[in-house]
Amino acid sequence: MKKGLFILLLIAILLPAHAQESGIRFFHGTWDEAMALAKKEKKKVFIDFFTEWCGPCLNMALTVFPLPEVGEVYNKNFICLKIDAEKGEGRELAKKYGIHSYPSYIFVNPKTEALIHRSGGNKPAADFIADVQGALNPKLSSIYLNEKYKSGKYDARFLIDYIHNQKVSGNRNVQKDFDKLIAMGKKLTDPEIWELYADCIGGYNNPYVKEVADHYDEFVRLFGKEAVDTKLTEATAYAPIAFTESLPEFEGKYYNLKTAELTGLFRQNKYDEAWEMVDRLARDPKIDQAKFVKLLSFYTRVNPDYNDNQLTFEQLAKKVKYTRYVAYNMYDRDEAIPHHYYASALEYLIKRAQEEGKQIPADIYETPAYGKEKYDMRHPSLKQKPKR
Repeated sequence: MKKGLFILLLIAILLPAHAQESGIRFFHGTWDEAMALAKKEKKKVFIDFFTEWCGPCLNMALTVFPLPEVGEVYNKNFICLKIDAEKGEGRELAKKYGIHSYPSYIFVNPKTEALIHRSGGNKPAADFIADVQGALNPKLSSIYLNEKYKSGKYDARFLIDYIHNQKVSGNRNVQKDFDKLIAMGKKLTDPEIWELYADCIGGYNNPYVKEVADHYDEFVRLFGKEAVDTKLTEATAYAPIAFTESLPEFEGKYYNLKTAELTGLFRQNKYDEAWEMVDRLARDPKIDQAKFVKLLSFYTRVNPDYNDNQLTFEQLAKKVKYTRYVAYNMYDRDEAIPHHYYASALEYLIKRAQEEGKQIPADIYETPAYGKEKYDMRHPSLKQKPKR
């Protein structure tokens, strides 16, 4: 065998194994074997309880578990198991640990098989890694935090840890606890409290957005304009137009106002006005176009089983034109959904044309009036490789 061919075959064999090793290494033996191995290696046990029909479970398995930084933390500290809660011994184990939602993440002491920390949900890698602290530090365990919280006997330091834990575990309904923290004398201007607010308290329906707005210059001086504007943008993403207009100027205000107006048109089924506004915003240099395209992907989905079968053929054709615009301008190679929507929209448009004896409008075949001109997954900033 030629040396070059041998090297290529070796790479083909080794690469998949290396890719698998980069994330969490799941143990494939029995429960008893896993407990024995954990005792031998002096590790705790992590279990991902999943089902075959659970979308968030699959998303975590595809996007978070394979990450090198996730594997580094979990492989170092745990024997890791994936257990289908509806098959084999998974049924009894799910019952034993009180599993009622998926995905559920359970951390166990192998010596006693006692639950030491519980979490779950579809979450970013940073939160999933933060879960480890609950399993390794008894004072950050969900078991300890929940019991102490129920007692009502705790201080501000405990409440900060509790709110962090709730957020990491997927519960963002913690404003009442944040309110308690402020009532204990903590200030939004304290760096730790600001960070907690920025990470854990969402939306505009709280007193803190107004506090930041009323003392905008002070918060910018303390935490920087980018951090403050990012929080105000996030907080007012779904706020009423009048509320956002009452705030001082911040980066993101114009975008939120315009998209709130557009959302209102779609909700009132004023499609012609909405599409005209889309045309204006798609050409507006003050609009973050990448962010706008992601928002627009929600409104351009064609679903004949929902209400698109009620659109006239002409209305459907116009919607498909914007479905195409989204597909042309989504460059994330891991994001296939907009392209699926574009393909299914075209299929449905062709079906309706045949059924109703209509001609597909010529602009469906033309280059889009704005945005990217070629339909591919290549980012427009990426240059072609020179020909040799």
